[in-house]
Amino acid sequence: MKTKKYRKGVKLGIGIILGTVVGYLTSNIQLWFVLGIAIGAALEYGTAKKQS
Repeated sequence: MKTKKYRKGVKLGIGIILGTVVGYLTSNIQLWFVLGIAIGAALEYGTAKKQS
């Protein structure tokens, strides 16, 4: 199965955007903005390819 390749920072940007939207909806932007960065970074750097 082939995986789709994204440019660097796309998943991080998605995490920031989603964190900001959720923070706006819950009236707690400060918390969710930081959580969005953390989630985006985990998605970005947590999907390392296996080298064989």
